[in-house]
Amino acid sequence: MKWRDSQLQVLWLARVDYSRNSGIRKHSHDFYQLLQIIDGQGTIEIEGQSYPVLSNHCYLFNKGIAHGFHFTEDTITFDVKFAMAEPMEACLASREWSGGVPVRHLDRLKELFRLSSDNLKQSHPLLPFRIDIGFKAIILDLIYDNDSPHAVQPLTPPVGEAEESFPMVQYLKQNLSAKVSLEQMAEHFNFNPHYLIERFKRNLGTTPMKYLQSLRLEKAREYLEFTSYSVSEIAELVGLTPPYFSRLCLERFGMPPIKIREQMRTVVGKDIILEEDFSIEAQPTITTNAEDESEPL
Repeated sequence: MKWRDSQLQVLWLARVDYSRNSGIRKHSHDFYQLLQIIDGQGTIEIEGQSYPVLSNHCYLFNKGIAHGFHFTEDTITFDVKFAMAEPMEACLASREWSGGVPVRHLDRLKELFRLSSDNLKQSHPLLPFRIDIGFKAIILDLIYDNDSPHAVQPLTPPVGEAEESFPMVQYLKQNLSAKVSLEQMAEHFNFNPHYLIERFKRNLGTTPMKYLQSLRLEKAREYLEFTSYSVSEIAELVGLTPPYFSRLCLERFGMPPIKIREQMRTVVGKDIILEEDFSIEAQPTITTNAEDESEPL
């Protein structure tokens, strides 16, 4: 038995990497769509109105709305097709979503994509339900932010972000690529090193240097999965030597950096279908610049 959410169901999702001067011709469909731009440039057309493609912005398309994309640079996207029931459907459809919406949920979208990839490799009846409710939370945040543009921060930090207000965490995040020692950090905050260790253990359950290592590895995995930086460049960006970086990846993730990248690339551009009735044939095809010369988006 496969569990699904009663208010929102993710039908299909994919990470789609568009090459320069490619896109999707203007089309419409009978489901909702969220297009998240991770990085790239171009133009999005929504019902005859053109908007610039902005990195770290998402674009929401209501049912039946004609839209198309043209990317002038290599562009990385997350594309999610979903269905909704009342009252969420009326709530989303009644709002204006023209142009891009700045996002604060990119990490959560990436996690949903990882869950979907896991479901593709080995399905579990609870995974589609987890994906539904995770994506529903993102949509509710977008609706709330749309109604309250000045209230861009959640009242309660999401799980994993509660430590954001801990000043030492901010210091470590700002110095991922630098050589940071416990003594340097203690001097920066005018604390005794032993006091720093005690405070980290009390607040975060680990030591400062172990926490820094975790931050570096998570950022490195993000670079491996969502950028084209080389392994050596990524190691440098997170303040590690390539051999030590490879060793840490083996210890934390059970595989070397290149394997982590290859694992992600196996699902890039692959249809991840969560609803059996969703038809792949309804998906528009990617066009290249040459194909578009006689027909605009």
